Amino acid sequence: MISKVIFLLFFPACIAILRQVIWSSELTHQLLAFGIFLLCIEQANMANQDLQKVDLAKEQLKDARLDNFKITTIITIIIELIGFYISSISLGWGLMIILFGIIWFNLFANIKINTSGENIIQPWNISERLPVLIADITGLILAILWILKIGEIWISWGLFAMAAVYCVIKLFLFINSLNLLAKV
Repeated sequence: MISKVIFLLFFPACIAILRQVIWSSELTHQLLAFGIFLLCIEQANMANQDLQKVDLAKEQLKDARLDNFKITTIITIIIELIGFYISSISLGWGLMIILFGIIWFNLFANIKINTSGENIIQPWNISERLPVLIADITGLILAILWILKIGEIWISWGLFAMAAVYCVIKLFLFINSLNLLAKV
């Protein structure tokens, strides 16, 4: 059920952003839109995974930290969806809102959920999240510079590259987790 709801929420935004990739006449807009499109797909996947992990973990134990994580995740999804839909109209402003959502999550989600291990809830310290927060803040600064039309082409390429690298890392981690599960 969660997967269907997430799909219904994110799919129209993905299509609206993809429209900008295809029909925009400026390369800087196409690059940024394609990066946001990739990010939209990945964030939809992460939203689905996080909400499913919370539900699975709640079946195994009762812990208030799970409720806090779920609330943080839902608020993040709402912020990101607003950003993705705004991106279909204004790429820069939409990206800023999306990045605020990601920063929000990385500031307040202080646990990791591992439903296949003994320790279902694992602490996730700010020091572990710091590299991701730095990347998110860097992306936010680049989005602001893009809006201000400072080095648009370079920033477009940079933001596109950041989104692509992020998605490749997530894909690699996903494939790696499947390999680990196959060995068990």
